[in-house]
Formats: sequence, structure tokens, C-alpha cells
Amino acid sequence: PFGEPDFSYKRSNCKPIPAPMLLCRGIEYQSMRLPNLLGHETVQEVLEQASTWIPLVQKQCHPDTRKFLCSLFAPVCIDDLDEIIQPCHSLCEEVKESCAPVMSAFGFPWPDMLDCSRFPKDNDLCIPLASSDHILPVTREAPKVCDACKNKNEDDNDIVENLCKNDF
Repeated sequence: PFGEPDFSYKRSNCKPIPAPMLLCRGIEYQSMRLPNLLGHETVQEVLEQASTWIPLVQKQCHPDTRKFLCSLFAPVCIDDLDEIIQPCHSLCEEVKESCAPVMSAFGFPWPDMLDCSRFPKDNDLCIPLASSDHILPVTREAPKVCDACKNKNEDDNDIVENLCKNDF
């Protein structure tokens, strides 16, 4: 029937995210688009390439590292939408700012394939940063010292001594 080849073409681009793909396990969507944003054309190629990025996610250099990488390796695929949904420029920049120094410490430069200038400015058709409510501050506040510890006497007992050593 008329129009069927176009529909089957879209379907062939959507593949289930494979269970062995640890990088993107448990993300909010189940289907990924192939070829992906990094030019990988097969699920096997995606599995091989994505696995090398798991250590960076484990370093927790930015709360959105996994989201950013999955948007590239396993871009969300919606049957009724022809357009590829890319990560926003700001998402890339924030992850790069936090994670490039970590990669550099291990001898890896930020790769050209993740050049942030290739991603769209923030709009409705790109994947944004998580809200700032979910981002933990990088710097820690100075530990609070309770009054008992400030006014410690020479004859205080071991309990107070141990209590004052704890970081609440």
C-alpha cells in the first residue's frame, strides 16, 4: 500500500537498546536510532564502542555524563519523528568542563567526535541538562563544629573527644 515503505524505513532505524549495553541500561527510553550520532551503524559496533566509556561514567565527573553519552551512542528513537534528537550544546559543554580534566589525568584528550560546537543551542528539540536542583555542588562546606567541641576542656572524656572528631 501507498506509504508503507516510508513507515518500514523508520521502523528499521529504531532498534531496542540491547540488554548488554551497560552504559545505557535503565535509561528512560527503550529504542535507539541507528545509525547513531557517532556514525555507528550496527548494534554490535555500538556495544563495542560504548563499553569503553563506562569508566568515565563511574568517575562521576558530572551528574549528566551518562545522559550525554547515551544521547550519542543510543539516541532516542520515536517512530513518528524523523528528526534525530541531539544533546543540547549546554549539556555537552557542562559535561566536557567537568569530565575533560578527568580524562586528561588518565592521558585521554576530549575527543573530536564530542566537539560541542556540533550540537544545537538549547531548544525544545535537544536533550538539556538536568535541572540544577539535581546537581550536587562540587565544593564542600567547611565542617560545622558544635559548641561542645569549641569549648573543649582538658578533662573532657573520650565520648566527647570521639564525637568531636566526626564530620556531621
